[in-house]
Amino acid sequence: MKHVVLLADLGQTTSEAKVVKWLKKPGEKVAQGEYLLEVETDKVTMQVEAYVGGYLREALVEEGHMASALAPIAILTDTPEEHYERPRAEAASMAAAPHEAPVNSPNAPSHHSGDLAVAPAARVLARELGIDLRAVAGTGTGGLITRKDIEQSARARGASKPMAAMAALVTRSMQTIPHFYMAADADVSAAERWKENWNAAHRELSATFNDIFVRAASKALRDTPRMNVSFQDGRFEPRSSADVLLVAATGAGLSLVPLADPGSQSWEEFLRSTREGLAKVKEGRAAESRRGASPLLAISNLGMFRVKQFVAIIPPSCTAILAVGAVRDVPVVVNQRVTVGRVASLTLSADHRVVDGITAANFMEKLQEHLNAL
Repeated sequence: MKHVVLLADLGQTTSEAKVVKWLKKPGEKVAQGEYLLEVETDKVTMQVEAYVGGYLREALVEEGHMASALAPIAILTDTPEEHYERPRAEAASMAAAPHEAPVNSPNAPSHHSGDLAVAPAARVLARELGIDLRAVAGTGTGGLITRKDIEQSARARGASKPMAAMAALVTRSMQTIPHFYMAADADVSAAERWKENWNAAHRELSATFNDIFVRAASKALRDTPRMNVSFQDGRFEPRSSADVLLVAATGAGLSLVPLADPGSQSWEEFLRSTREGLAKVKEGRAAESRRGASPLLAISNLGMFRVKQFVAIIPPSCTAILAVGAVRDVPVVVNQRVTVGRVASLTLSADHRVVDGITAANFMEKLQEHLNAL
């Protein structure tokens, strides 16, 4: 029997990956769950498993070429020499040269929907944007609907790709991740004093409360290894690097900025890399970490809008997200005397498949410790 292997859904806003290396050669036996190839996205390099066993007969995407999510990448058969036929869509070259769109070639891959021929990357984008493929005129060979056709259709109807993509992400997250929530008020008095002193001495590289929370959260995550665990395809994978995903506002909506282990960097290095990532998303470019961050903890801060407290939705690739509210004056009791304290309300949303209440509480406790230690 013939088995067509598809490239898995890559998650977040990534719809394509470059094939770096095939780990199996045609004719070799492949066990179910064994790594078949290595691919690279703009954020991470990963190994792809074979979800069915057999013998690799053909690799449909050459090394160094791009493959679309949910597109065919290999053909396996149960026995090493059995005959199989390649349907026309699979017979095509499944990707173009690096950095070239695969949709303009006569042999470009296509998935058919009724009488429609649709390139895989175009189908993924249309799904993200909620575009009806039947309303799109294909400009590719033979009327193939390409990614450019979908983008043109989105512009024509005034659709915003970043907003639609984010809508698809949060919908999937709420449907697939069992959220639970934990809230606490954090004392930021020491952090505020540190910020004032730092900014007075580093006017060209000033720090914000958002920077302070991001770096403290990274340190707290490293101190709470039971929360720094990925859950994918039913498997738990501990991480050693305390990477953070920053939710940033742009003119077109929200963007996700990966930051590689902020707590292990110097303040100068951290602030410069953060500013660089934020500048990219504001210019409409994809932000990527210099060191290939793969975050499990996201941070969203609405404090600058005077929001006291809110609950955030976990991005699909993450295990938790920290929602940061505004820093405000509150009455506190110190040595039996009432005084004014500086407090921010923090709310942690966590994936209950990975994180339990004690682990979440430990993280929040460590976060406060790092805020106090500044």
